[in-house]
Formats: sequence, C-alpha cells, structure tokens
Amino acid sequence: MLCCVQKFTVKKMAHHHLWILLFCLQTCLEASGSNTDIFTVNGILGESATFPLNIQPSQKVTSISWHSKTSVAFVIPGNLGAEPTVTITHQNYHERISVSGQNYNLELRNLRIEDSGIYNADINVETSKTTTTRSYNLQVYRRLGKPKITQSFMTSVNSTCNVTLTCSVDKEEKNVTYSWSPRGEEGNVLQIFRTPDNQEETYTCTAWNPVSNNSDSISAQQLCADITMSPHTRRTGLMSGLAVLSLLIIILPSVVLFLLCKRREGSFLKKFSKNPGAPHQGGASEHNLLPNAIL
Repeated sequence: MLCCVQKFTVKKMAHHHLWILLFCLQTCLEASGSNTDIFTVNGILGESATFPLNIQPSQKVTSISWHSKTSVAFVIPGNLGAEPTVTITHQNYHERISVSGQNYNLELRNLRIEDSGIYNADINVETSKTTTTRSYNLQVYRRLGKPKITQSFMTSVNSTCNVTLTCSVDKEEKNVTYSWSPRGEEGNVLQIFRTPDNQEETYTCTAWNPVSNNSDSISAQQLCADITMSPHTRRTGLMSGLAVLSLLIIILPSVVLFLLCKRREGSFLKKFSKNPGAPHQGGASEHNLLPNAIL
C-alpha cells in the first residue's frame, strides 16, 4: 500500500513539473516571436511620419497587420516585385497611408493630434509560424511659433533694476522646454539684476519641443527705462532743475511786486486828475508843479 502511494506521488509530481515546463516553453516562444521594445516616432502636425519596419527582401512576408486604438491597415506583398496591396481598415486613415514596396515601412500623412498613441505591426513570414510584433509610440507636435518675452515685478533700488522675465508660446504645448542665453539657465522664468552702467547685454529665450525650436530676444536697454542714466548724469540733471526752480522763486515775486507798484501809481494819477479845480495852498504855480513832481 505504501509503495502504491509513493508511485502515485511521484507520478503526480512529474505531471506537475511537465505542465510547468510546457508553460515556460510557451512563454519563451511568445517572447521570441514578439519584440517588446517600443520605438518613439515624432511627427509634426499636418506633415508625415514613418514607421520603420526595415524588412529585408530575403524575408518572405505573407502579411502585415497594423492596429492602434482601432484597426489601421492590412498589407499583403505584391507578386513579382509589384507594390504591396494596402487595405485601410478604418476610415480615420483613409487616403493617408502608404507602404514602401522595398522594406514595408508605413507612412502616415497629414498628421493629426489625435493620431498620437501606440501602433503595433503584426508581421507574418513564410519561414516562421510565429507572429512578430513591432511597437511604435507616435507623438504629434505642433511646430513652435516665436515665443514672447514679458517683464514683470520691476523694482528699482539704489540704481539697481530687478526684473522678472517670463517666456511663453501662444498655445499651450506639451513637452516644451525653455532655455536662456547667455545665462545658460533652464526654465521659462529668468530673474535679472541690472545696473545703469551695464546695459549692453541681450537676453534670448529659446523654446524647444521634440520637432522644432524658436527664439525671441530682449535687450537690457529695453528694461529699466527709468534708470538708464548713470548716477552722475542724474545728479547733474537734478542740480540744473534746482537752479531753474531757484530763479523762478526769485524772479516771480519781483515781477509781481513791480506790477503792483505800477497799478498803485496808475490809481493815484487817476484820482488826482478827477479834482483839477480843488483849492491848494501855494497858488496856481504850486498846482502846476505838483504833477511834474509826482511824474
């Protein structure tokens, strides 16, 4: 009885190990038939992108099936070197796909933002019973326009100008990076501290994405316009302004006093001329001499 139990246990263990061996073998075969590497393909909105299969002529391809979020296309090689037959399997790709007859590379034209995603090509060849899968990550980007530099948080203390520069593109884009020259700093914000005696530097912001780049520049002379003069020039201008103000303070009261005196003199003469026949001590000669004396 014990012997029978031992034989049953050994047989059961052998059967269990056999299943494990078969499972491992199947996994290895699947791994060898599928390429798990994902190749990145960058495309520009409205332009074309190519998925490189690079299949050699010695490989007798029987069919290639492309699929992404939906089915894409089905490719069958042509006879005797003829162009392959491409069947578009989804309307989103109608009249936008072509396949090279030499290496079966697939080209997708008139790219859209929604084309971004994972694409798989299932390749079947005559010499193998397994299907080889190649995967691609398509990313569609807009070609960047010229960025814009804006300045904010400007302060001026002790003839030193502190400015925050911000660089941005018109539309919010993915994977955009910024760099500043000649500072060599990364990011879209730059803090600068300038003095009036050093205004010759130019700051350039460059916006990058995986398919394009563009730049904008601003000179230090455009910044801190209120402190572009040197301290000596500012001091000279201040002294000149004070001198002009002092002259005005001195001259203006003198002019006002002179005008008041003239006005009083005119009033006195008018009052005197209204009473020419009034009696005066001293006779007519004194009457005649008084106006002359006043004049």
